[in-house]
Order: sequence, then C-alpha cells, then structure tokens
Amino acid sequence: MTTVEQPLILLLDLTIKDGAQDAFQGHLLQWVRERQEQVQLCSRKLRILSGSIYKIQKALRVVRLDSIQELVVSKFPCQEVLKTFAPYLGQMKNLHILTSSKMCGSYFTSSSRNGWSSCKFGAQLGQLQHLQELYVHDVCFHYEQPPSILRTLTSLKTLSLSSGLLSEAQLRFLFQCPCTKQLKHLRLRSLSTVCFRLETLLDLLQGVAGTLETLALEDLAFTDVQLSALLPALSQCSKLRFFSFYGNHISMAALQILLSHMAQMGHLRRGLYPAPLESYYPQNQWPWDIHPERYAQVLAVLAQTLRAMRPSHKVQICTKFSHYLNKYRLYTLESNGSWLLTEEHLSGLSTLSL
Repeated sequence: MTTVEQPLILLLDLTIKDGAQDAFQGHLLQWVRERQEQVQLCSRKLRILSGSIYKIQKALRVVRLDSIQELVVSKFPCQEVLKTFAPYLGQMKNLHILTSSKMCGSYFTSSSRNGWSSCKFGAQLGQLQHLQELYVHDVCFHYEQPPSILRTLTSLKTLSLSSGLLSEAQLRFLFQCPCTKQLKHLRLRSLSTVCFRLETLLDLLQGVAGTLETLALEDLAFTDVQLSALLPALSQCSKLRFFSFYGNHISMAALQILLSHMAQMGHLRRGLYPAPLESYYPQNQWPWDIHPERYAQVLAVLAQTLRAMRPSHKVQICTKFSHYLNKYRLYTLESNGSWLLTEEHLSGLSTLSL
C-alpha cells in the first residue's frame, strides 16, 4: 500500500514592497518556489505596498491564496496592475479583512479604460463571501460613478472610509447597498462633505441603529448646526460602545449638549470628543492651535459639567491628531477631577468597542 506524502506547510505573513526586500522572506520564497510539490506556503496576512506587476506575480504564484485572511493593498497606479491582480484576488476565498489606500479612483467605479472594465475587479470581490471588514483610504472616486465594488459584496460588519472625495450620489449609493445594512462598526474620517447632504448620513444611521457598536465621525468639519441634526439619529444607536467625534468644529455649548446626550447611552464605554472652538487662538493668528489659558478654562468648566452628569463612559478630549502616524493627543478626565494628558495609538476600528 502506497502512502501519499503530505506537503510541508509553512506559515508566514508576507510584505511585497518597492525597494530592497526582506532577505529572509526573499530566500524563503525562492526555497518554496523550487519545492512547490513538497511545500505549501500559507500567509494569514499579505501586504502589497508596490505597484510592480513583476514583484506581485512573483510572490502570489508561490502563496496559497486561500490561506490569506487579511489583505492590505496600496499604491496601485494604473489599470494594468489591477487587471493583473484581479484573478489572484478572486482566489482569496477566505479573506476577512481588506484595506486599500492610495489607489487609482477607477478601482472602485464602473468606468472602462484601455479596453478593460474595473467592473471585472468588482466581480472578483463578489466571490469573497467571507469578507467582513473593508477599509478604504486616500481614494478619490472618479467619473462621478458610485463605488460599484460594494454592489458585489455580502454583509459587512466594518466599513471605514477616509481622506477621499465622495459625491451625494456616491454616498447615497454606498449607504443603500445591502452590504451596509448590518454594520457594527462605521468610520467616516477626513472626507470632503461639501458635496453631499447630511440627510444621507442620517438615513444610514437610522438603518443601522439596531446593530451599530462603533461610530466614528472624525475630522469632517461638522459644526453646531450639523451636530444638532445628528443628535436624534444618535439617540437611536442604543448599542453604541465607542463614539468618536474629534476634529469637528463645535462650540463649548454644543459640546456640553453632546456630552449630556452621550451620558445617557447605557452601553457606551468610551467617547472621543473635539476641543471646542473656545480652546483655540483666534483664526487670524494661529488657526487651530490650542491657546493654553483658554483651554485650561475650558477643561475646568468641562470637569464641573461632567461631575454633574456622571457619565459611565471614559470621556477623552482630542486636541491634536496625526492619521498618518495613528497618533492622538488626548485629555482624559480622572476620577479625582483632574485631566490626564496622554499620546495614544488607537487600535483597529472593530476592536475599539471591545
């Protein structure tokens, strides 16, 4: 009786990048390439930080694509790279998390150039039935077309959009997709909101109020008027455990109303709020720089306000942030009534509500 020899299985997270490659990773890939009948290389997380078709193909031809659960892609400069990469993506059947950044805008639309439609790329995403988390950063959607890849996806748990341009039609399409109807975690950050109406966002919040646990509306230049319109929709999100509103331009009075509102959210564990407008230097001097004396007065008033409210969640005021470094300067109210200054790196969106 002949015994079939089982292949050796290796596990390694991989990074494909421009410039010099990791020496160990390069040697391992070559070693596996020469022994593909005897060795299988599995990778739970794959990062593609290069637009080189040669480098991408060289690595992906070695890896078991169905082993990849988390994929990070960045800097795909043109349709030709997408065309090459799309068939590989369709084979990542067990992909749970997809992060894309600095991509050509047609990557997410229905446009066609050079005889190839990016709808074919979206069709590959439609095969990813286990995809639960989608992060899209630094992408400008071209041609006034909606991000059609989302039409092919099933139910998402996490959606994060940041640093891009969205029109009213694109945002409405996005929020009406079946894949966004059961969201647990939503982040909108540093988006240009001049092209769409707040009512579109309110419609989404009302639709996911029963499932949403994490809500981050960050650096959107929202003012007192927009916050006032948001409050009724926020009150319906009864399962919220994490809420972030930093980077918006609201007054002290509006911040106090927001804090009072969020203090009534029974499941809320943590809230990140902006320093109010009264904390800053006048706009004609140093725009958006904290004025030390003014901010000290603001914190004193907020401490009194919060002592009276007695919120059950951790209240943090964010005065400075760098999304590139994922670094935040936060003031946290301690139990003794003082404010503790820290600089923190925030964890992934889906873990903030844990």
